[in-house]
Amino acid sequence: MGIANASRPMGFIPLIGGGRANPITRVRPVPTTRTVNHGGAANTDMAVGDAYSIDASGNTFRAGPQDIVRGIIVGFVLGANQSIMNQNGPVSVDYVTGTLGAAMLLIGIEDLDVDFSVQADTFAAANVGQLFNLTDVAPDSLWRQSRQTINIAGGVGSQFQAIDIVGGPGTWPGGTNQNPAMGNPADAYGANAQIVVKMLQAIS
Repeated sequence: MGIANASRPMGFIPLIGGGRANPITRVRPVPTTRTVNHGGAANTDMAVGDAYSIDASGNTFRAGPQDIVRGIIVGFVLGANQSIMNQNGPVSVDYVTGTLGAAMLLIGIEDLDVDFSVQADTFAAANVGQLFNLTDVAPDSLWRQSRQTINIAGGVGSQFQAIDIVGGPGTWPGGTNQNPAMGNPADAYGANAQIVVKMLQAIS
């Protein structure tokens, strides 16, 4: 018998896609004060795994469900953490919060051929191939993790195309989401499913 999918939102995690070992990445500016996204959380923090958009000045901000998703953050350009040791600390920036003391840069995947794993609110076989938007939640500042997910219940969108659940429906024998021998959970259709998506609006 299968077990329920655990809720574990961590934003968009890149998977191997398009037959390329190295996806198209770009370095983009992160301004000291960022644009508030459209339709999402008012918080302007940014973390690895967040989808981002680009404003009219060419600066990045965390994307909401009404923004054009240009890429997914996979890291930040090496720079001293501005919150410790008089902005000269040895710990590199891995999270953007509040109003920065100085502008910085992010590294993002902007590649239409890359697959991403992400949690959906719910997912069924009938949703395979359909288009959806993200649900924006402020990232977790303690764990420095994205909390964005895909909004299936909200209906048709334009930001991402759903491929299937991670691993596909036949992950374990018997169509369950649990390995009878190992007891390891895998993903199944239903609430909190981890699914595979592609960006539809990236600058590729």
